[in-house]
Amino acid sequence: MTLNSIVAWVLIFGLGLAGVYYAAGTQEPLALLASAAFVNLLLVAVAISERRSLGRAGASRSKIESVTARYMGLIWLWGAAALVLVYVFVLSWREWPHFSAAFAGAGVLALGFSALLAKDAAASREDATMLRLGRYLAIGQLVGMIATLAGLAIDPDKEVLYPVDADWAGNGIFVFGALALAIVSAHALIDGNKNSS
Repeated sequence: MTLNSIVAWVLIFGLGLAGVYYAAGTQEPLALLASAAFVNLLLVAVAISERRSLGRAGASRSKIESVTARYMGLIWLWGAAALVLVYVFVLSWREWPHFSAAFAGAGVLALGFSALLAKDAAASREDATMLRLGRYLAIGQLVGMIATLAGLAIDPDKEVLYPVDADWAGNGIFVFGALALAIVSAHALIDGNKNSS
């Protein structure tokens, strides 16, 4: 990532977090969903675009998967930051520390995995075991995110559009985080199959 892209992402993340903070404070579920959608779907678009560009340029699989894992990590970390911001400063929900810690942990692991693959790419090396592990992790993540979205859709206690219980904001953050991770994972798996055949 260049300095300009880092600055751009900091601004985008900041705008998204400001939107989530405002929406939680004013009890505006649609504004919260819009803020979460803005950041997460932009991360999806850039992740897919960069993956395709690297593929067309003939980049190594390690480089391509490194970039994909980095965006997955950013999605997880933005979700963690949004939960912390909302539930430390605006709303009160007993379960938020568990979710934010899990999101932060998943984000750090994804960024660490990305760094290992980037190191392989810089050394012009492709570790088949690492690439296979990345594929399994993407499959697990895809299944988990589909289950999360299904759970949010069918559980009558998981309200997103009406601020009845304090978890409504967390549920809104979960929806677009899970959707973003599912899309990036599915695209990586489909694209990886296509390129390995």
